[in-house]
Amino acid sequence: MMKSLAPVALTGVAVAILWKILQILMAPVIAWIIGILTLGLKIGLAVAVTCVAIYGIRWVVRNRAKSEADA
Repeated sequence: MMKSLAPVALTGVAVAILWKILQILMAPVIAWIIGILTLGLKIGLAVAVTCVAIYGIRWVVRNRAKSEADA
């Protein structure tokens, strides 16, 4: 009976050890993933703000040229 339960116990011990290793390794991995996502969000926001600024400048220049042509 004990011989047949040895692999089950060994598997349980191996899983417990691997679970602890995974818990230790996941904290930096999650922090790295959050950092990459934050960097991507910052870059995306910078691109969006730049596009809005360029659109606004072009709109103002176009309307000024139109108003000068009308006058």
